Amino acid sequence: MDKIVEDDDSAQNEEWLARVEILDLPPENPEPEKKKKSSGPKEVAPVGESKRQRKNREGLIDTHKCAVIKTSHRSTVFLPEIGLEPAKELQPGDMVGVNKDTFLIIEKLPPEHDSRVKSMELDERPSEDFQQIGGLSKQIEELIEAVVLPMEHPDRFEEVGIRPPKGVLLYGAPGTGKTLLARAVAAKTKSTFLKLAGPQLVQMYVGDGAKIVRDAFALAKEKEPTIIFIDELDAIGSKRIDSDHGSDREVQRTLLELLNQLDGFTQNENIKVIAATNRVDVLDPALLRSGRIDKKIELPTPNLVARAQILKIHSRRMNVDKDVNYDELARSTDDFNGAQLKAVCVEAGMIALRRGGSVLTHEDFVSGIAEVQAKKKSSLQYFT
Repeated sequence: MDKIVEDDDSAQNEEWLARVEILDLPPENPEPEKKKKSSGPKEVAPVGESKRQRKNREGLIDTHKCAVIKTSHRSTVFLPEIGLEPAKELQPGDMVGVNKDTFLIIEKLPPEHDSRVKSMELDERPSEDFQQIGGLSKQIEELIEAVVLPMEHPDRFEEVGIRPPKGVLLYGAPGTGKTLLARAVAAKTKSTFLKLAGPQLVQMYVGDGAKIVRDAFALAKEKEPTIIFIDELDAIGSKRIDSDHGSDREVQRTLLELLNQLDGFTQNENIKVIAATNRVDVLDPALLRSGRIDKKIELPTPNLVARAQILKIHSRRMNVDKDVNYDELARSTDDFNGAQLKAVCVEAGMIALRRGGSVLTHEDFVSGIAEVQAKKKSSLQYFT
């Protein structure tokens, strides 16, 4: 962010981003301390210290208006004077814009500048529902029992005397609807949907991945009820091995922080964790033990009936000819997953547009299947 500001020395400088770490606000009438003569060596003024900074250092600091900030360059700075923003408007953890040279706080930044959200997908009103998901009726029922029921009717679990699961693991091949199911659960429970991608938790600097995990759970508590969705869990949740590589140790630190956060909140809180992976075989056993991610739900590739149902769902808003035979189309898509079946409907619509038609025919869907099948073969040949 670049902004021209004017400080007390009438110099024009750039504005930097920083975060308020500690806000020092002592009591209104502190007792005056007796001055003591120092027997040590005479204090040397820092190089480049201004008159105002020297006066503050010599004891003229207004202790009601001092703060500690952490800049985007990973340095911590003590501010004897906060700057243009009133001290009462600042809280620990706030994002602020500071002067490039003096580090005085110029303004408090709005929540959308919060760095916690940069590594997350935050949706406070997801619109998906279970009617948009086909062929997974058993999995939907298990999710409702594990997530929806404890959040909407926690008293029923208390009456029986059992603890609801904290987390759910969805595992299966890519394109089987794991993310869609998680968003539908958030919409059903009217919860905030907070998505974390496993590869984004693997950061360059030591401790950054663990900090993102801590911030995610802290943000979830602020926005509760919340569904935390961790996609591609295997990126940070693989089995731990002895390694001298710094990157491996950093991944393990992030995993340990995730385990700590899963142990840190109770089942009664309106926060549920849904994780997804297509490599359940490589996950660390500590992550899957009871009390952390209790429920495991497999999402298989759709069968014949499920494929026909998925095709109907994705084409129900299209202008489709009544002679379209979905059962026959389902038989032609033997190894297709849900995402590829949706692509078939999109390709059929594009084919109808190319020929200038306004109604999708059975032949359009057949051509769409051929298009998607050709793309599948070409992508497989690319990796062979």
